[in-house]
Order: sequence, then structure tokens, then C-alpha cells
Amino acid sequence: MATHRTFSRPNGLCAAVLLAGSLVWGSVHAQAPKYAQRPVKMVVPFAAGGAIDAMARPVADALGRELGQTVIVDNKPGAAGNIGAALVAKAPADGYTLLVGTSATHGANPAMFASLPYDAAADFEPISLWGAVPNVLVVNAAQGARSVPELIEAARREPGKLTYGSAGAGTSLHLAGVMFEKAAKVQLVHVPYKGGAPASMDLLGGNTNMMFDTISVALPNVRAGKLRALAVAAPERHFALPDVPTFAELGLPSVEAATWAGVFVPKGTPAAIVQELNAAFARVMAQKPVQDALRANGVQIQSLQGERFRTFVNGEIKRWGAMVREAKITPE
Repeated sequence: MATHRTFSRPNGLCAAVLLAGSLVWGSVHAQAPKYAQRPVKMVVPFAAGGAIDAMARPVADALGRELGQTVIVDNKPGAAGNIGAALVAKAPADGYTLLVGTSATHGANPAMFASLPYDAAADFEPISLWGAVPNVLVVNAAQGARSVPELIEAARREPGKLTYGSAGAGTSLHLAGVMFEKAAKVQLVHVPYKGGAPASMDLLGGNTNMMFDTISVALPNVRAGKLRALAVAAPERHFALPDVPTFAELGLPSVEAATWAGVFVPKGTPAAIVQELNAAFARVMAQKPVQDALRANGVQIQSLQGERFRTFVNGEIKRWGAMVREAKITPE
């Protein structure tokens, strides 16, 4: 009996441990997510090294940690973002292909292109807005105007002579120039380029007179003394350029333009996956390292998920669309 009693307790304990372990394993197994069982692709519809790409990479890294899977940034530039957006619109709605949508793909493009290969509102499910990089009016520091009033005076003195470069027709850089022309009552010449980088290079080379550029891209040249920042196209001064006034401060409050970015999935993605992504991005955007990385690139963070992001997007399509139609902007 003593022998029986000696071994019965360990056996009972062992059985209890095994039972508890099986219950825990069963619980974990039952709660195991059906989503993110393989790498996820995040399509950036613009070239590597640009403002949107710089926003996407720290977010993608953090999302990968949240999902426990690699998130691959896949650059698909071309046609003002339309190529990459169309690719995601036609991708399987399974949560494994995400789109970094912007003020171009989900703002100006629906009005600017007569035949768009996707429907910005109907073909996507908005997941998360990350924030925006305001545009700043810059000139060549060696030969450009020293202030917005001086620039306006020069433009009025010689209508249709001063030029401004942009990353292409219909981009926020171009539309900021249109806003400025209308608000300041001046006539400028738009010079579109295939991207912001060549436009900036020509401004540095003295081939154009001015440019609206994203703060993140212009900032290194401003700090190096190669470009002079005259005004920020935002409601308030930017944290990276605290000494540069806003257009509103200069009496031109309608000049407000920024390049925003957020993530979308194809329409029809299962609600459970959409909810999981909403929650994951909310956690990602709350992380200080992510916020620090975005702010280092000039991003003013604005985290919106789900229906709040949808409302924002619908408003942007309406706002930018009205501007494009009024200015009669077409792809160049």
C-alpha cells in the first residue's frame, strides 16, 4: 500500500500537468489566427527612395513584427501611382497584398485620368491612414527670391515667365502650384518631371525658379543651404521648419497641400482579416520607434483606422477632384 501511495501522487500530478498542458495547447490552437501564415506584400506605387517609400518602410517592419511574418515592400511605380494601385485592386482579396494609397491614387487621379484602371472608392477597403508630409515652397538659395511677397512681385512683373517644377501632372506638388497661382493671382509655367528627384535637381541647377516639394525631400537641401524654404502649405508651422511661415500667415490660407499615405486592401477582403489589420496598424502607429521614424522623414502623424479613414478618403477624392476639374488638369 505504501508503495502504491508513493507512486499514485506523482502519477496524479503528471496526469494533471498533461491535462492542463493539453487544455492550454488546445486553447492556443483554437485561437490561432487564420491570417498571416506567410509573408505579406505591401505595394508602394512609387519609386524607392521617395517620400511615400520612406514612410512605408518603418511601418512595414513594425507590421511584420505584429503579424509574425515578413512584410515585403514592393515598389511598382508609374502613371502617378495608377500601375501599383491597379495591381492591388486586381489582387486576391486575402490580406496578403496591401496598397500604400496616397493623395494621388485616392485623391487627384480619379478626376485627372479619363480612364482609370481601378475605382478608388469601390475597389478598396481602407485600413489605416498614417499621416502626411506637407509641401513647402522652395527656391534656389543662390538665385531665388528671399520671401513669398518678393516672389509674387516678380511673377506679377513678368506674367508667364517664372517656372515651377513638379513630380508630374496632378501630383500634390503640381496642385500646390495651382493653388498658389490662384491665391496669389499670378501666372506661372508648370514644368512636370517624372518624379520629384529630377525636378529638385533642375531647381538646384538653376533651370527652374521654384518648386513645391515635400518637406521630407526638400529638408536636406534646405539644411545644407542649397535651397531656401519660403512657406509651408499647411495649417500650422512644421516641426522641422519652425522658422518658416505658413501660407496662411502670409495671407494665402487656401494654399494647403500635403502628400498623405495610408494602407488599403482589395475590396472583398474578409471582415476578420480587415479587423485584424485595423488592430495591428493601430498598435503599429502607437509605437514610439515608428513615430520617430516617420517624424524623421517630415511626417505629421495622423492615425485613422477603418471607417474614420474611409470618411477621410471620400473627402479627399471630392476635394482634390474639384481642384483638378476646375484647373482642367490632364496627364502630361
